[in-house]
Amino acid sequence: MYYEAGDPRVASAGERNGSVMKRQPIPIVVLAGTDRKPAELPAQGRDKHPLVGYKAVDVRIDGKTLIEAVVERLRDSGWFSPIHIAGPRRVYADFAGPAAIIDTDGSFGDNVHASVEQIGARRSGIPVAFTVCDILPEPETLDRLMADYHDNTPCDFWFPMVRAPEQREQLGASAWKPVYRIVPEKGQAAVRILPGHLVVADPRALRLRFLYRLIDLGYRTRNRSIDRRRGVMVRGVLTDTLYQDLLHMLRLRPPTLTWSVLRSAIPAARLLREGTITRRRLEETLRKIFVKARHRRAHPERRVVLPIIDALSLARDIDTEEEARELGGHVLR
Repeated sequence: MYYEAGDPRVASAGERNGSVMKRQPIPIVVLAGTDRKPAELPAQGRDKHPLVGYKAVDVRIDGKTLIEAVVERLRDSGWFSPIHIAGPRRVYADFAGPAAIIDTDGSFGDNVHASVEQIGARRSGIPVAFTVCDILPEPETLDRLMADYHDNTPCDFWFPMVRAPEQREQLGASAWKPVYRIVPEKGQAAVRILPGHLVVADPRALRLRFLYRLIDLGYRTRNRSIDRRRGVMVRGVLTDTLYQDLLHMLRLRPPTLTWSVLRSAIPAARLLREGTITRRRLEETLRKIFVKARHRRAHPERRVVLPIIDALSLARDIDTEEEARELGGHVLR
């Protein structure tokens, strides 16, 4: 759904329904791995200074480490419990506060994998939220987002897209970040969007092995053009999908994964590059790619949901020293 600023549907959760905040909080994992080398920035960001290492402890905001500030905001929102930090214990032991540590230090996909396994998400049937360690979501933003999530439950995968201002300069030190164009509803004009750094998913419904690989490739190519990302990701997932199809054959199941992924992903990537893809088409494409076929057949009422929401604090992840300083932080060198 597409909510204009000022629409009553984007009022805070407390304003919309006094009982909303009493809904059962859901577990959340804060992904707090390391960037072992500087991120590749697009041309418009080449004058910036990318952060490396464990920026969740290297960046300080109002005297606190970034990870402490993130955990505090998530806890105070009332939407999430328990809170987990996915990162090495040796780094976060002194800064975790009320959060539990999932001791992992691999790639982005490896850390998601370790989190899903440790909290038992594949078996519990409880949806799990994932976010990153380098955003500072505002309380009213979390209210709007989680109210939207609960309005759309049950769903298999919920991922907000953040409406970007038409003028790049309004993003300040984050103006270099790549933006995409999505058509909210058929017949409407496309809007500029940035990815939100919060996901709620039902792991039981997802092709997890494939998704972990896709997450790694997506993170590795996160600042590149759509054409470059499409090439890298298609080549990168072919081995995994072909392997899965081989297993399907050995189990006397149709080997359709590779064909179904490519048939859905390549046209959608072209429409995304052109800025003509509708939100509904993107939701349907991601459901075909991410969600197990047998789950789709058993639960045709469940969806992938990609709301377009005004929530810039969710999109402005701190990738550079300049972005850290703009948010009032400083970087330990």
